[in-house]
Amino acid sequence: MTGAKPLSSLSRTLFALLAAVLLALIILALSAISAPSGRQAGFFEMASHFFITPFSNPYFFGNLLADSVPLMIAGLGILIAFNSRNFNLGGEGQIYSGALAAVVVVLAIQEHASPVAVWILGACAGLATGAVLGGLAGILKAVWRISEMISSFLLSAIAIAVTDFLVAGPLQDPNSNFQTTREIAPRLLLPGILQPSKLDVSLFAAILLIAAAGFAGKRSRIGFELRICGENEEFARYCGIRVPAYQAGAMAVSGAMHGLAGALLVIGLQGRLIRGFSGGLGWSAITVALLAQNSEAGIIPAALFIAFLKSGSDQIMIGSGLPSEIAALLQAAIMLVITMQTIPLVRRMKNKPAGAVQKRGSP
Repeated sequence: MTGAKPLSSLSRTLFALLAAVLLALIILALSAISAPSGRQAGFFEMASHFFITPFSNPYFFGNLLADSVPLMIAGLGILIAFNSRNFNLGGEGQIYSGALAAVVVVLAIQEHASPVAVWILGACAGLATGAVLGGLAGILKAVWRISEMISSFLLSAIAIAVTDFLVAGPLQDPNSNFQTTREIAPRLLLPGILQPSKLDVSLFAAILLIAAAGFAGKRSRIGFELRICGENEEFARYCGIRVPAYQAGAMAVSGAMHGLAGALLVIGLQGRLIRGFSGGLGWSAITVALLAQNSEAGIIPAALFIAFLKSGSDQIMIGSGLPSEIAALLQAAIMLVITMQTIPLVRRMKNKPAGAVQKRGSP
């Protein structure tokens, strides 16, 4: 039946969410019991900080939304690669390179450029740089059959190393003791929302991108042919579809989304490029795409959930004095339980032969 697969997927997701909540409560209870005397925080206090505080006022909620924006954009990039049966493991480096390109362009023109020009040129610089890195990995696969997972990961490592070198050296702010570039003029940053939170108008850009990708994936010829290439490469070649072009193109678009995420971070809430600024964003984006279950619409709730985990962990450390190691354990354990329900999806994508014909509604 055609409805069996969506129902099974929804059931797995709901069960995983319930299991994650129960696991979180167990870890919080054990932390409350084992806390040293005099520093012991109550179980309900810690649970309140984790589950409620991120939504308790516009400031905390705005910060949660701000953390979800780059996850939405980068997660969309991973999903586009998934649809072409590619795995982009270079997202972290693509985010770094996009942020680097954006900050270099903006700092070069900020004295004479208008805010709109800065936003457009900064975003385009991030898009282009990420697209080059992602597209190069796609070309290596399309032409020489080199695994895109290996090539994208290695290119990412190079991009991160180069960015760190530049930020700690030639591009470092001489007036700062930290490894960071000069600040972008405040008047040129993206307008904020729900101030004084970190949220800015990039939230609307992320939603529009997801909506456009969903429409293109289901209503356009390019989206249709891309999915055929991902589902059945041999059949796509038989139909005259240029499979290598779609493989390279999908990786380029995936890289562009990561580069854009990095660019929006530096021309938005951060206002500069700080060494190590990403904090594993590229890897978290993979989790977002897996949770989305190959659905563009699923990107938004998945990104919000991952951002909630980060916000809740931060709040429980600040409000309850929970050690950072326990907070990291809590976040990692919940993500592990949640992502376990995506194992069937990953197995289908990995084991599906290039010429296999998948019937509609089959698992």
